[in-house]
This record gives sequence, structure tokens and C-alpha cells, in this order.
Amino acid sequence: MSNKLYLMADLAGSRVAIDSRHVESIVHLPDVVPVPMCDPSIAGIFALRSRVLTLIDTQFLITGVQQPAHKGTLAVVTEIAGHQYGLLVDKVHDVVPIAIAQAESNILPPTAWNRYVDQVAAHQGELVMILKTEALVSGQPALAA
Repeated sequence: MSNKLYLMADLAGSRVAIDSRHVESIVHLPDVVPVPMCDPSIAGIFALRSRVLTLIDTQFLITGVQQPAHKGTLAVVTEIAGHQYGLLVDKVHDVVPIAIAQAESNILPPTAWNRYVDQVAAHQGELVMILKTEALVSGQPALAA
């Protein structure tokens, strides 16, 4: 049985798993600079290690309700299509192995999540949505800062 490591996090009130191969770091955001006239799924930009990253409002993508981003807010830094992004999350838990066999092909995520979830898996008696990080920026040209 093949296990992959996933970062467990809470996002828009639900438990998600992010493939650890796509996670570069977890940060408490420094100052977030809003981008005027930008798509509402962009919470702003922020500086990290002398680089400017686009901050994705993941809650807005799922629920349509913007999540305030300010100094100290938690984000997962990930690389998508060669660019680094910050993904706003509510909480980060742990990195855990999830076996491919634990993925439930017959369980569908809630409709609002369909575009962003690859699979649903069982972990410690709880259903967890495995996030497709690339879907958070696909179809939205020129999001990278």
C-alpha cells in the first residue's frame, strides 16, 4: 500500500489535505498589501524571503465570502505552475500519511468544493478533502505577483 504525506489544514470550515510535495512553508503573514481593481480571490501580495507572492483567498473561492488577510494570518506557501503563492488557511494541523486505498472514490465533496478537490479520503475516522492546489489558480491568468 502506497502512502503519500499530506499537510492537514482547516479551510473555510472544512478539513483539507494538501500534498506535502507542493508545500514549501507555512507562515504567519507579514504585512499584506491589497491590490486595487484585482479579482476578489486575490487577498493581496506579501513579501517573503525577498520575493513578492500573490496571496489567494481560498475561502472566497469556496464560499464567495472574502477572508480578511492581515499581519499574522496563516498561509501555506506553495508552488503552482512555477510561481509561489500563499494560500490562506484557518488552521494547520500536522503532516500525515494517507494511503491511496483510503481515498473514497464514491464520496463526492460538497458542490462548492468540486473544482478544488481531487479526492475524499478517510483519516482517523474523519473524511478529508484532498485539495488540488493547481485548481486554485487555473483559469485565472496572470495571478502571480
